[in-house]
Amino acid sequence: MSNIQKIQLPETKPDRCRECKLLGLVPKGYPAPKYSKKTHLCIGVPKAMTEDKTFKRESLSDDPKHPLRRPCDEHWERWVSNPNRIISVNKQFYRDSRDLYLSRIYPTIDFDD
Repeated sequence: MSNIQKIQLPETKPDRCRECKLLGLVPKGYPAPKYSKKTHLCIGVPKAMTEDKTFKRESLSDDPKHPLRRPCDEHWERWVSNPNRIISVNKQFYRDSRDLYLSRIYPTIDFDD
């Protein structure tokens, strides 16, 4: 059984991190600095970021003095140049982080009567 999760990236970089398959939450149990507001992370890098940053659109950041910088900026071109735009990440880390994120935006439905 492999410890690698393969993820296919889109042809173009998503306009915001919220639309990316590599966005996740910092898994429980990972040490974070006290009072840190960085709860989300780019799984491909991995680098933590605030939730507010995940909403910002690259297409709307036209201020040259304060350009939008995302954790994947230095890596994206290399990632999409791979055959079929597939990158490999640690399977357990991806599941811990991505599943936690997805469960937050898609709550579990309770069917008990």
